[in-house]
Amino acid sequence: MAHIVIIGAGIGGLPMAYEMRDHARPEDRITVVSKDAKFHFVPSNPWVAVNWRSREDIEVDPAEVLARRNIDFIPVAAKRVEPGENALELE
Repeated sequence: MAHIVIIGAGIGGLPMAYEMRDHARPEDRITVVSKDAKFHFVPSNPWVAVNWRSREDIEVDPAEVLARRNIDFIPVAAKRVEPGENALELE
């Protein structure tokens, strides 16, 4: 079993987690680590500014959407990556 860790639950991290789930074996574990508990889709900020959308409309709860694909989520910042030790230190 592999344990794949993706740092960041933003515009790159969330699609990467989905892609990894599609290619990983069923027994492989995938975890996304992010300092933010919510993801805000920044390209839609102008819509919020002109009241076409609310802030909640462009906000995603990564824990909720990742759980649907059997992906773990840890809302804590990564402090240090230790590739030689295959380790990640969290805040």
